[in-house]
Amino acid sequence: MYEYLRGEVAARGEGATVLEVNGIAYRLACSLSTIRKVPPQGPCRLFAHLIVREERLDLFGFADEAERHLFRQLLQVTGVGPAAALGLLSAYEPAALASHIASGEIALLVRAKGVGKKTAERIVVELRDRLAKGEGSGKPVSPVGIRGDAVLALCSLGLPRPEAEQRVATVKGDDLPLEEVVRLALR
Repeated sequence: MYEYLRGEVAARGEGATVLEVNGIAYRLACSLSTIRKVPPQGPCRLFAHLIVREERLDLFGFADEAERHLFRQLLQVTGVGPAAALGLLSAYEPAALASHIASGEIALLVRAKGVGKKTAERIVVELRDRLAKGEGSGKPVSPVGIRGDAVLALCSLGLPRPEAEQRVATVKGDDLPLEEVVRLALR
């Protein structure tokens, strides 16, 4: 529903950032790594994820798309809720966390707040293959971030996953926005 929020930092504290956007203050639950990247005051943009529950709405903020993408992947794992996903993202940067999951390092995952051994094992079983995609010959497609999202976008347009990965791998430029990566991959 929300792609990102851009506004002025009204407050920043443990577990959350408050952004004032056009006179409305939004409280976004954040990982510690995101909070460290948010300036104490001034303009800021956070990528958002909204979870709708019966009696409340929870809004989460992320410093970059890679972190949000990994958060969403973690939420798809049985038994992993937003608190455990934020705990993992607070303990490790997204690239390091994806690497730990892909290589099955359960002992490192259980160090995160809210993650026990069984949950860590489930995360590895359910996400290992998805996060290890892109390894092998040629330029790997990042399992998280813009290139991973571009692969998913191409698949939703009807391309087979291997072809989508191949097309995204041929796109030059590491700092292109998602829309540009998809556009270039469709050429």
